[in-house]
Amino acid sequence: MTAATPDPGARPLRAPRALDHRGRPGTSRSHPLRCLLFSPVAPPDPRNGDAQYTEDLVRSPPPAVEYVRYTDALASGEIAWGPSLRSAATWRAPASLLPAAVRRAELRLARRAGLLLPDPVRWIRIRGRFDLVHLHCMPVCFLGPRPPVVLSDSAGTFWYWSAVHRIPEDRVLRLIRREGRVARRMGYLHPTANPAGDRLVFFIESGIALAAQIGVDASKAVICPPGVPCSHCEPRSDGRTLVFVGKAFAVKGGHDALRIFELVRERIANARLIVAGPEPPAAVPDGVEWIGAVTRETLYDQVYPRGDAFLYPTRFDCAPLVVQEALAHGLPVLAPRIMGLPDLVRHGETGYLFEPGNIAEAAAAAIALLEDPAALKRSRAAALADFERRFSIARRNELLGDIYRSVAP
Repeated sequence: MTAATPDPGARPLRAPRALDHRGRPGTSRSHPLRCLLFSPVAPPDPRNGDAQYTEDLVRSPPPAVEYVRYTDALASGEIAWGPSLRSAATWRAPASLLPAAVRRAELRLARRAGLLLPDPVRWIRIRGRFDLVHLHCMPVCFLGPRPPVVLSDSAGTFWYWSAVHRIPEDRVLRLIRREGRVARRMGYLHPTANPAGDRLVFFIESGIALAAQIGVDASKAVICPPGVPCSHCEPRSDGRTLVFVGKAFAVKGGHDALRIFELVRERIANARLIVAGPEPPAAVPDGVEWIGAVTRETLYDQVYPRGDAFLYPTRFDCAPLVVQEALAHGLPVLAPRIMGLPDLVRHGETGYLFEPGNIAEAAAAAIALLEDPAALKRSRAAALADFERRFSIARRNELLGDIYRSVAP
């Protein structure tokens, strides 16, 4: 029998897409989801909590997800920067991209004039194959086709410019709202001002309230904490040791921490404070062990396991990783009732929240913990349980994996 000759014009039959355990199509694939991670990378970007978030994602991705950092995609040619006026004028860019070059120059001038937020927009063209893009804290304009985009934001833009740079809140709001109008008109995505991607993710619940204040619809946003590693060392605490961690010593409340500890020391003569931060000031109270700036590995091996509670009287923070790292080691957190900290610390259970700048209240909370071993034990157990339930990498990957699969083709 002669085999039938296939019709070259016929479309090949496609196998039905498999369903996962929740009845969703397309999650059973022969290759992992390939995700372009457009998130700060240090270097070239500043080494901060957002860059640490990128490192943590790459080191421990959700199952069946392969991350490609934007710096690696640039090096391999899978993405390319968009044109500038200089490249367009010398014919190094196609004429069709000239309007983008003009828009880019206009935005630069507006930022220099203080009319928009200082964060520059990255203009890129995607050349490689990606199933989706995860865009975190970086404004980006995609030139040409793009895959689905998941935007994540720590909700810190508003607090950062108002608290750290001391710009009045009403002016910060005006800047963000103006940025949103310009972004919608010019077609770029901004995680805070114009999160017009396929899904929006916030680290903390306060992000949704801030979005409403800015005028962004975040009714369908998902809360997904950044996730930090679990403890890998046995506790070596002595019932009298506080821990403070902060590279930006003044902004993170380091001077207040020393003043709080002096009051604690008046009541508990053998109390100790371990400080991981920059160079010490000229006068350091007795009982302070200053170990300087150290890596996360050193914090996990030699600092957190020795502590009984985490003292963090910060002036500015959104969803600080060090607070979640402290909870991972079962350290109750003593922190001010500001910004995103009430979303991380359950007052009276996993720590204590005090009024900003109230040194006496913070010291009283620390003394109450250290003088009551039973209460300290309960708080430590609650802190560790809350970390495992809300802030672990396993929990983050569970949530983030579901988000990715909901938008990937």
